Amino acid sequence: MESMLSPQSSVALKASLRKHLQTLEVGTRLPPERKLAEQYGFSRATMSKVLAELETEGLVTRQVGRGTFVMPRDTVAIPAFTPTAQREVLLVYPDFFSFEIWNVIHHLERIAMQQGFRLNHLRIQPESELDLLFKLTEQNSNIQAVIFIAGIPLRRSILERLNGLGLPVVFIGKIEHVELYRNCHSVYANHFLAGYEKLEILLRNGHRRIGLVNNEPPTLAFQENVRGLKEAARNYKLPWRTIIQPDSKIEYWQDSMESGYVQTLEVMRRNPRLTALVVDTTSGAIGTLRALYELNLHCPDDVSIVTALAHAGIECYTCPKLTTLITPVDQLCRTVTEIIYEGGAPTLREYRIDPVLIERESIRNLNGKDVS
Repeated sequence: MESMLSPQSSVALKASLRKHLQTLEVGTRLPPERKLAEQYGFSRATMSKVLAELETEGLVTRQVGRGTFVMPRDTVAIPAFTPTAQREVLLVYPDFFSFEIWNVIHHLERIAMQQGFRLNHLRIQPESELDLLFKLTEQNSNIQAVIFIAGIPLRRSILERLNGLGLPVVFIGKIEHVELYRNCHSVYANHFLAGYEKLEILLRNGHRRIGLVNNEPPTLAFQENVRGLKEAARNYKLPWRTIIQPDSKIEYWQDSMESGYVQTLEVMRRNPRLTALVVDTTSGAIGTLRALYELNLHCPDDVSIVTALAHAGIECYTCPKLTTLITPVDQLCRTVTEIIYEGGAPTLREYRIDPVLIERESIRNLNGKDVS
C-alpha cells in the first residue's frame, strides 16, 4: 500500500483504496480508520466517509468492535423476489435421513404452496463440491434463490462461489463468517441458549450426576451448544470434568437415533449412578429411551432426560413425554422466505431464533431427596 497520497480529493482516495482491495483476499481485515487516514494523508472523517461508500458498493463490510473486512468481488445486486408459478427456489439439503431436516422441508413446502412459488429439491453428499447446484442455477433461469439446509460443513471457496451466483442464498444453520458474503444470509437456532437451558433445568431440579449424549456431528451448532452447557455448569459451580461424556464421535451420515442409543449405553456404563442425561436432539432421545429400557432403567424415576431443537413433534408421543427446548420452526422458515422476498437486501446477515423451553414429564425433581 502507498505510504502517502496527496490529499487532493476523496475521489482519488476511493480509487486508490478500491485498487488495493482487489489485491487482498476475501475476509482480510483492514487497518483501523485512524491508521489508514494517517497512511494515506487524509483526515479520519474523510477516510470514514470513503469506507462507508465502499461498504455501500459491497467492497467492504464494517463491523462495530471488530473492524473493516474485504468482501467478495464481482457480486451483483439482487432484484426482489416475486413468487409466481414459474419462479423456483432451489432447496439444497444433505442426502441422509434426519427428523429435524425433514420437518424443516415440510414447513418450507407448506409455505411455498401458500405463497405461490415452487421448491426445486437437490440432495447432496457430505463431500460434495456442489457442481450440480451451480449447473442448475446456470441452466434454469427460473431459479430466483437458494435455500441451503446446512447439515454439512462448507469451505470458504464454496461460500464464495455461492455468493457469486447473484441470487439470495439463505442458510438454515449457523455459517461461519457469513457476514463477509453480500448475497448470503444465515438463519439458525440459538444453540448456546439451548445448551445453557438444557443443563440449567437439570441443575435447578437438584441433579449433579449428569451425562451428555452428543448424538450430532461436531458442527458450529454443536460447538455453540457445548459453550452454553459449560456456562450453565460454571454458573451453578458444577465442575465440567464431572459431567460424563462419550468418547465415540458422530459422522454426518450416521443415524441420530442409533447414535443416541450407542452413546447412552457408553455413558451409563462409565457411571451407572448418573441421574440425568442431556441429549442433543429428540431423535437421539428415542435411542436414549431404548438404551435405558435395555439397562432396566426408567425415565424419569431412575434417569431424567432433557433434549432440544425438536422439530418433528415426536417428543409428545414418547413415554414419558420429553422436556424439550423447541425451535419455532415455522418462525425460522418464514424468516427465510422474508429474506428472499426482500431480494437479499436486508442489512442483517444472521438471524438467530431463540428456543422455547417446554417442561413435560421426563425430569424428576431431586431437591431435598437423598440420591446417594
